[in-house]
Amino acid sequence: MSKSIKINNIVNFVTSHPQTVASRRICREIIGEALERFNEEFAVELETGLNRIPDEKIDSFYSLVK
Repeated sequence: MSKSIKINNIVNFVTSHPQTVASRRICREIIGEALERFNEEFAVELETGLNRIPDEKIDSFYSLVK
């Protein structure tokens, strides 16, 4: 599976389930804070941040949400 598909799945999960432990961890690591409410601006920031990290970290986050 490509990195872009994994990133899309991660962003979709975090957007749909922002209060889960997995979502809060991903947000803290990528954005620097766990968000109470998720909006389009943060989704773009999360996607941008995910595109900057190594594939191994994407795989780790992907396994958290799947």
